[in-house]
Amino acid sequence: DGEGNLFLSCDTGVFIADTTAYSQDSRTYRMNISSVWLDNVQHHVESGNPIQIGRGISRIELFPEIINYTIQDPFVGYYLEGFEGQWNILPQSNMSSIVYTNLPSGEYQFHLAVFDSNRERILEERSYPLVKVKEIYDNIWFRAYMLIVMLAVAWFTWVIVRTQVQRTLDLQKRELEVVRQQGQMGNETIMAIAKDVDAKDVRTSQHSLRVSEYSVLIGRELGFCESECENLRKAARMHDIGKIGIPDSILNKPARLTDEEYEIMKSHAARGGEILKDFTLIDHVVEGALYHHERYDGRGYPQGLSGEDIPLYARIIGVADAFDAMTANRVYRKQMDFGYVLKEMRNGRGTQFDPQMVDILLKLIDRGDIDLKTLYPPAPETETKEGKESV
Repeated sequence: DGEGNLFLSCDTGVFIADTTAYSQDSRTYRMNISSVWLDNVQHHVESGNPIQIGRGISRIELFPEIINYTIQDPFVGYYLEGFEGQWNILPQSNMSSIVYTNLPSGEYQFHLAVFDSNRERILEERSYPLVKVKEIYDNIWFRAYMLIVMLAVAWFTWVIVRTQVQRTLDLQKRELEVVRQQGQMGNETIMAIAKDVDAKDVRTSQHSLRVSEYSVLIGRELGFCESECENLRKAARMHDIGKIGIPDSILNKPARLTDEEYEIMKSHAARGGEILKDFTLIDHVVEGALYHHERYDGRGYPQGLSGEDIPLYARIIGVADAFDAMTANRVYRKQMDFGYVLKEMRNGRGTQFDPQMVDILLKLIDRGDIDLKTLYPPAPETETKEGKESV
């Protein structure tokens, strides 16, 4: 009216406020929150009930209403208890919506108040409970339960994996044992075959054994590792396996072979290659058997290979084979004089034999790695005396 009174119709009557005589100590304002926006969706606030916020809500926007019945601009403040630690105070004219984002699950109190002109004393305050719903996984007991479950799963997984690994290891051990036994059987088979070959040819007792020893000595000089040397040893033991197919009448003939018989004898190399073509326990075993009689100048047999076209194993075994053939006793002759053997080896360098293999063999002899006393033992002293007396 003309005297500055403001008349407001209320549900219990008429409220009269003197707008000309406002004092911050008088109750001339009203505060309220009638709606809240959750992720941009409006929700009405029911009086006396907490504001319910879903677990998945990320943005909360509050719209406080402060009705001031004066022409003054009081200070108002707000804070969310449980989330903020102090009041946010500002003039009422600057008050707008209040936004909170990514609020954790839990229970809160939103406080709204009017302060005095010094912003120290609260003149009027209202609070609104907020509850952001917890999902089951937000509870401590659920986290503890999940931790126990994960530990149990981890333990069972460890047990299962450990069992599977142990089974795998046991299976591998059994397989390795089978392989070892097969390898042992293979070695025994090789030894048996090599002995049979040497036994079949009465002229060459333990020939394959000596050839294998010479071959390994050469292989070591070439830089072969122990496993390669062992493989070379086995291949050398098998180099004359083709003689199994040669008739005894030819193999053990004390006299000179006829041309026809010599051709049959030469076939032992091709026979050996054919016998061993599917033998997989020894690498390069076919090469040793098939090509050890090839010559470096290409005039050997069975295929007339020359130079380094002859496989390495065959070049090694070929030199060792010839050296043993000349230094060993045979049924039809005694071992050759060692000086003659050295001369023949040097003469065959680059023609019959690979020059490098000959050089290595001669170095082994000079160095004493090949024991000449074993190859050419001195005559017993008694025999020497008897010989002198008879002379």
